[in-house]
Amino acid sequence: MQPFVFSCDAHIAEPADLFTSRMPDHLRQFAISSQADGDVRITRIGEKVILKINTNFHAHKTGADDKAFQQQSSGDTPSPDRACVDAREHFVSDCAVDTRRRGARDLALRLADMDRDGVDAELVFPSLGLMLPRIDDREGQQVACRIYNDWAWDYTAPVRDRLIPAAMIPCFDFDDALTECLRTAELGYAAFCLWEGLNNYNDARWDPIFALAAERHIPIVFHTGVGDINIRALRGPGAAMFNYTRQMNDAVDIITQLVGGGVLDRNPGAHILFAEHSAGWLMGLAERMDEVYHGHAPAITPKLSRLPSQIVRDQVHCALQNDVGALRTRDGVGIGALLFATDYPHSEGTFPYSRNVVARMIAENPACSQEDFVAVLGGNAASLFVRANLKHKVEARARQTEAA
Repeated sequence: MQPFVFSCDAHIAEPADLFTSRMPDHLRQFAISSQADGDVRITRIGEKVILKINTNFHAHKTGADDKAFQQQSSGDTPSPDRACVDAREHFVSDCAVDTRRRGARDLALRLADMDRDGVDAELVFPSLGLMLPRIDDREGQQVACRIYNDWAWDYTAPVRDRLIPAAMIPCFDFDDALTECLRTAELGYAAFCLWEGLNNYNDARWDPIFALAAERHIPIVFHTGVGDINIRALRGPGAAMFNYTRQMNDAVDIITQLVGGGVLDRNPGAHILFAEHSAGWLMGLAERMDEVYHGHAPAITPKLSRLPSQIVRDQVHCALQNDVGALRTRDGVGIGALLFATDYPHSEGTFPYSRNVVARMIAENPACSQEDFVAVLGGNAASLFVRANLKHKVEARARQTEAA
């Protein structure tokens, strides 16, 4: 028995022709598509190549090539052999563990994968739709976001007690962003996803959007790489290490702009969450902003009603995966700032060993209380995503876990 687990980062896979079949003719050049070409998978917007990745990128983690990774299969999913479980070390070995992400495109198999991985609910982002910010046309981006949001809302309808979709909000224009926030809020969405790399989150024109998010109790989420940013900023030796590590810098920029520009201070009921940026750095950022706020006071404008570190404690949240040591920062940023994620079905995530990661989190943080683990694994997410209506499930599981 473990606490209720809510993953704040997971993905659903759209039909391959979602955008090419639904974009109107005059916007066809902004339709997102992805096809395999030999050993490379190419993502395009219209005819423009946006991204290339090796088709067998997942093999190092899954032991299968890209075709097997994507292909759905039928039948029961094998569970770990009990003989392979060492309760003392909280570790499940590779024997009899099916590493295929069979639920990427199949809801029944998705729930089966979640069950065997010990995950009760997930905040889900798109796959093709991760490229929506790359559409460099106002109407094209607006229409494509609407297409995705309508599809995702319908797709998750049968399982929305377990899969909570984030609405993709067009950020080409402030009015368009507010319009889609209003529309998706009326649909019932529990999260708004904005773009990274805009370099304008100090702009007061964000205030109506953050005010709406606060009023409707809908957190604003940011997913790494979801923006018109250079995800391959460095090439050559060490490039992969640099490019993946620096993704947390995009979160640092957004937080510093929203805090320094006063948007969060003026909208104290708004909350922001960063998915797949890690979490341990948040305390250092909060301390640095306080240092700057005091040390460079004559140059600081606007003046804030709270210290930057307090704004972080009140309104900023980060998802952690394998970086379970981030829990040691709870005294600096507050336990409410830390949430768990698996990044299913991506190979850099924790599936199918999320139970192991949870066990390691508990084993490596002996100073944390049971209440801390309940909060990080699911309680904080249930409080943040109010519209998902999961708080009663978190509390019931907490009682069962304590009794066990």
